[in-house]
Order: sequence, then structure tokens, then C-alpha cells
Amino acid sequence: MPLSRSYAPLLGSCLLHIHMHHTLLGLYVHLMNLVFISALFQIALAPPGTQACTLDIAKFHRTCPVLPSHKPWLVVQGQPGSFYIDHAHPFGASSASSNAGMIANAAVDILEAEGVRPVQKYEDDLKSFRFPSPLGRFRDGDFLYDYDKDEMLGRMSPLCIPWHKEKCDSAFTFVTTFIGYRWDIPNKLVSLPEPKRYKFYERVRQFLDRFVGHPCQLLDVQKIHGSLCHVAFVYVEGRSRLPSLSNFAVKFPPNNEYAMRFPPDSVITDLKWWLNTLSIPNVNRQLRPRGIIQDLRIFVDASTSWGIGIVIGDEWAAFRLSESWKVDGRDICWLETVAIELLIYFLEARKFREVRLLIRSDNKGTIGALGKGRSRNRHINSSVRRIYAVLLPLFITPELEYVTSIANLADPISRGEPGAMGKQMFPSFQLPDELRPCFTYASI
Repeated sequence: MPLSRSYAPLLGSCLLHIHMHHTLLGLYVHLMNLVFISALFQIALAPPGTQACTLDIAKFHRTCPVLPSHKPWLVVQGQPGSFYIDHAHPFGASSASSNAGMIANAAVDILEAEGVRPVQKYEDDLKSFRFPSPLGRFRDGDFLYDYDKDEMLGRMSPLCIPWHKEKCDSAFTFVTTFIGYRWDIPNKLVSLPEPKRYKFYERVRQFLDRFVGHPCQLLDVQKIHGSLCHVAFVYVEGRSRLPSLSNFAVKFPPNNEYAMRFPPDSVITDLKWWLNTLSIPNVNRQLRPRGIIQDLRIFVDASTSWGIGIVIGDEWAAFRLSESWKVDGRDICWLETVAIELLIYFLEARKFREVRLLIRSDNKGTIGALGKGRSRNRHINSSVRRIYAVLLPLFITPELEYVTSIANLADPISRGEPGAMGKQMFPSFQLPDELRPCFTYASI
């Protein structure tokens, strides 16, 4: 029976101020996201004195030897008449995949059973944590711990795991690198290591140099898109700069890997934003634990027949649509997203800070776009971009919940019916230029 793995012992007590997203990279990114979440919880909730140590298994995919009796069933054919015996089998078969992964998981379980916990794992990288202990035998500065690196490795030495001499941390430390990111545990920051930031900067620059005014292949788009999906974990505002690339990628014919297409202006504009952003060194993302959801009875709704309604508790606001609002790409989902955008401006004006708020909407498309931080629709994407430009510096976390139209208290207001008398909210903010021709504040 496998041992249970307690990646983050305080997981249930607090959630991170982070909005995770899915990408076209599929399962790979999904697994990376799981590791991110686990690491984020651990660091955001880390008590003072928490340290970590990275371990790297050497020759990870060459350390799963095949039983001699199994080798006849693992013959690989190359060129006609050429056959090869598979002596190592790290990836497993379709009926039993990831041999190396299962071995590494077992190593993590054994390490945690030996009192070294928690341990994060991705492929051949293990990240072990330690916390201050009043009875610890190992001192580092003002803190005592139950184990150091040598003690930790000694507890699992019978496994004879080949550790990489250069990629492992030399000791437990407060600042460490894991899964391609630099984690500052005491200050609760995550960033790209500077060499990696510069590598991605160069990747964007080279794409622009090669393909502005020139056609590219699908593989070129996939490479730059995958790179930017990775860095968007730190540069959260860049998530809304990804849909132009994914929209461009789907325009390539599916059965011709050599097909060429000219990058559209939207791709070039977004890549220039990325180039400027990645040119700035030492950019960090702060990791903050957030408390329980606050339910202030916030509802938003929109209707194409009248406009937008917003409810905060017993207060309400209404915005009337102008006749010029409807252009190609603007639909009810855009209106519902703008409803949340206008709500966010009210929250900003009311000095909301570092809070996690429940917001109810009856549009699942809007809820999905806000959850991912982007949309393929350029008008919705622009609204999402403006929303996060306000949310991120204020550390406001929206928790969106779907309700039916009947249960949505903002529904009648979005159709021109006034709320409670004397409870109408009046905006102290100006609408963005894109929205100004589309809406007027309505006193009803």
C-alpha cells in the first residue's frame, strides 16, 4: 500500500493569492500547475525560518533497468531489418506508465516516512523543506532544525539514489531554485532566475527579428507560446497577451507542418509587450496567503436590451447601453465581463485591499475568462486585462460563483428596473476610453 503524501500540511487553512490557468500544452502544463500550487502553498504559508534544499536525481531516465526475462518483449524496430533491445524502461508501457516516476514517488514517500517533510517532486527534481524545531540538533543562524542535508541523505542512503553533484543544492537555504523559478522563502517572492529571464527575452527578440513581415511555421509559434505560458506564472498580467498566439496557431493547416503564415498585428503587438516586460531585470511576484472568502452579497449582470446592473449588499448601480456598443466581437459575454470590470472600479474607489470576495454572475463564459485571465475574444481579453491591472496591485482576489438569472439580484437592474430607493451607488471614477462610447451611468 503506498504511503500518503502530505505535500502541504496547512493546505486547508489558507489559500494562495493566485489565479492558475490552463494552456494548450495540455497534460504537461496541468502537471506543472499541480507542482506550482503545492510549492506555492508551502512557501506562502511558511513560518519564519523555513528553508529548502533541491535534490536532482542523476541520469533519471537511465536508471530503470529491465528484468532480463522481460527484454524479449521490449524490442524496438528501427530501420527495416534493424531491431534494438531496450535495456532501460523509464517511461513504461501503455498498461503501466512512468516507471521512473513511480520510483521517484516511492523515494518521496520513504523520505517523508523518515521524518523529512514536506517534499515536492517534479520529474527528477525533489524539493525538501525543513522548519525550525525547538529540539533540533542542527543550527543555522538563530534557528534549530531536525536535520541538515547530510542527515537527510543519510536517512535514505540504503536506496542508493544517484544524486547529481552539480544540480543539487549544497545545503538547506532560504532562497532556492525549483522547476525553473527562484523562490525567496522569507520574503515570499517568486521570480525567473536572471539567466532564464534573459533567455526568454532573447527568444522573443529573435522571433520578432525573424518574422515581422515574414512568414513562420507552426513550430515557431508553439515554441514562443510555450515559453511565454511558462513565464506568465510570474508575469500574471501577461496571461492576456497569450490568446493572440494561440488564435494564430489554430490557423495553420493540421496536416502540413511546413505550412507558412504571416504573424498578424495582434501577435506582433503582444510580443513587443513581452519584449519590453522581459527586458526589466529582477521582477518578482509576491506570494500571499489569503483568508476566507468574504460574502458581501455582490452580484453583476448584463442584458443586451438595456445595460449593466451591479449589486453590493443593499446598494446598486446601473449603466445604460448606447446604440453604438454593438460591433463585431462584442456580445453578451463581453457585456457580462464589463459588468465585473465596472464592479472592480467601484471596489477600487471604496479602498478595498487584500481581500478575497465572492462575486456572483450568471454567465459561465465570463467566469471562465476571469478564472483563466484571458479570452480568445479580443474585446473580452481587453476587459480582463484592465480588470487584472486593478486587482493585482491591490491583492484583491475575485471568487466567481455561477447563479441562475432568477437568483441574480442584479438581473432586474440590468433590465432597467431600479433597486432600493436611496441605495444607488454613484461612480467616482471615469470609464476607460474603450467603454466611454458604449455606456452612460443611469440614474433610475
